[in-house]
Amino acid sequence: MDPRKSVKFAYDSIGSDFGKKRTNTWDFVVDWLKGFDCKNSEEPFKLLIAGCGNGRHVRLATDLGFEVSAIDLSVSMINATIEAEKELGRSGENIFVSDVCDLQFLDNEFDAIMSIAVLHHLPFELNKIALNEFSRVVKKDGKILISCWDPSAPSVINGDLDEENKDVVWVSWTLPDSSKISRYYHLPLISTRFEIWKDIDELKCTDFELKNYNQLFYFTKE
Repeated sequence: MDPRKSVKFAYDSIGSDFGKKRTNTWDFVVDWLKGFDCKNSEEPFKLLIAGCGNGRHVRLATDLGFEVSAIDLSVSMINATIEAEKELGRSGENIFVSDVCDLQFLDNEFDAIMSIAVLHHLPFELNKIALNEFSRVVKKDGKILISCWDPSAPSVINGDLDEENKDVVWVSWTLPDSSKISRYYHLPLISTRFEIWKDIDELKCTDFELKNYNQLFYFTKE
């Protein structure tokens, strides 16, 4: 199954409401970004945010000194991010509509990549394509942070299990008019995800952990 059209429709539908409710940055993202000394780098430290949502981490990373490029599949999310960047006096020209499975960037372009709460919207065959794209566009020794929801998350427990795939859950978002939009989540156990992801070409999973219902994976390009 390719859920990308469904995911795009969902986030295009909830975009403005999502932006109002998802404003805080994750502590694990802040900690990871602060681990880079990009402000003292002689060359710009280039970061790709693959799946930027409403842009909350774009603002954080830019303020920390990264040269940020950000993408999202949802036009609504991209428009919200660009608008927020312009309100801060920035152009928003570094924000693009794009698919993580088909990145429009050069090989070895980025020093680091982060993809927060994105790849859980794809089944294994597609998120492996995305990981190979990450491997292609990140530089040698570049770092990658990926987060996915864990199946123990409260929102997941209240979701609807897919009839055909036990690892797929449909989680609803309630809009201001009380209508609901269902979103596809592929949520295997963290150990299962690691076993699948540990064999991506040129990427070494240096660590993984479960933190606040988030599965976190740390990669280095070899």
